[in-house]
Amino acid sequence: MDILTTARFEIESFDVVDKGCHPGEGVFGVPTVAEQVAPGESCADRSETQSCEGIVPGLDGVSETMLWSLHNRASETMRPDGVLVDPESVRIRSAIDYDFARRFGDPVGSLAARAAEIDRALRAWLKHHPDGCVVSLGEGLETQGHRVDNGRLRWLSVDLPDAIRLRERFLAPSHRFCHCAASVLDPVWMDAVDPQFDIFIVAQGLLMYLEPETVRRLFTNIADRFPTTEIVFDAVPRWFSRLTLWGLNQTPDYRLPAMPWGINRDELESTLRSWHPRVATVALLDYRAPRGLPRMLADMTNHIPVARHAVPSLVHVTMANAPSLPTMNANTLAGGTSPTSHHEEYGFENLTTIKEPQMTATNGNVSRADTTEGMLAMARQNASRGNDLAKATTKIIAKRVALGLAAVLDPMHADHVEFARMVPEKVRAFSAAGMVMLDQSGEASRKMMRLASEEVMTTASATIEMSCCSSPAAWAEAQSRFARAWFGRASSSLNMMGMLMLTAQAAVMVPIRQTVAANAERLGG
Repeated sequence: MDILTTARFEIESFDVVDKGCHPGEGVFGVPTVAEQVAPGESCADRSETQSCEGIVPGLDGVSETMLWSLHNRASETMRPDGVLVDPESVRIRSAIDYDFARRFGDPVGSLAARAAEIDRALRAWLKHHPDGCVVSLGEGLETQGHRVDNGRLRWLSVDLPDAIRLRERFLAPSHRFCHCAASVLDPVWMDAVDPQFDIFIVAQGLLMYLEPETVRRLFTNIADRFPTTEIVFDAVPRWFSRLTLWGLNQTPDYRLPAMPWGINRDELESTLRSWHPRVATVALLDYRAPRGLPRMLADMTNHIPVARHAVPSLVHVTMANAPSLPTMNANTLAGGTSPTSHHEEYGFENLTTIKEPQMTATNGNVSRADTTEGMLAMARQNASRGNDLAKATTKIIAKRVALGLAAVLDPMHADHVEFARMVPEKVRAFSAAGMVMLDQSGEASRKMMRLASEEVMTTASATIEMSCCSSPAAWAEAQSRFARAWFGRASSSLNMMGMLMLTAQAAVMVPIRQTVAANAERLGG
């Protein structure tokens, strides 16, 4: 059976037809734009009168970003210390009549590093699935299939008709490399792929340009249709997404398209698992600028707990037929682990659960009245429990001192079991408390990072608004309004951080209180 079934349909004004492929011939056919290049023909095969030199791409919006990544890959290829070898990108860039440097500036190599890392993931997968099918969504002018080609793989490029038309000026479709001129949201490309074959899906430089709900729907559709597939995609952090929604220029001549979907690294695994039960593993691939100041800043950020999750991500997801438990390894995202799991490991199965006070989800702010009352209640509760703990501890110490004196006077009848229990139980209790502290610290860091990101976004918004004021009075009014809002947020943020500390204090003391209570009961205290 063919990996891709033959089909015929129309998209916009293009006649999209099967390129002469029929079942049983060992090849496959998919919809492709037939206007520019005949089957098996590329620009290199044309005569001088049909040269591809000086092609004007005529792209805008999200589709224009394919030229940005092309420029990045070609520039990296031409460097003696480049991290990517892609001569096809150099050929294609030289044939396009477009001012790459003016529009995109000097590339730092991050997009080329992204492509190189995906290449490595594909080559590793192809070692185990040499006849597999790779589907590249929103591929544009990417030449990845040619870089990783093992002579046996099948490759399907999916992109909008204008993008496919430009692609076919340089990269002609063939029996193994086919094009589908359709939106990635159109299920026609899924209908063309036989799910019985091994499938790897690449969504490079794509998902951030979609609405969050659209990303979720596309991901779940892929997981439903291809239950054992692997997916690689990249994502931008939330703060960067917000900047692009407000308007962010790459250069004075190029404004980045809006990127509605942003997600931080520490949210990835839980989000993807909530989207579909077939998610088996979620791993981060290395994705940083290859050199210079951008690389140094990326390395520094990776060691700052509050900042390392708010950077671009390159994610490798594997699906399984049945729901799978998280598989944690060196490259797997650190998922959220509840304090109870650590307590159970140390023998504290019946600990009281310390619930975090409910917070509002509006702009990360906390309801001030509720939080103030909650802080007072939590403080009183912690103080009361602390007093009870001190009293119980005093009684236990007195009991054990008495046991020690008795042992000195009559060693043969000493309670050696109790003495042998003392050190291990303390180790278990304080180890469990330490694990809870790590969990609570991570949660606090994530919340503080979100607060910091929102403040940066608000400050940028205030700066933009005040710069557009038409009079000093309007400027003063805007400044006053933002100042009042800032003081309100600052008060709420302080309340929230106070509540976080009190909640963490209570959670850390749970295993210690549990041990003291058990000792008091056993010793008759």
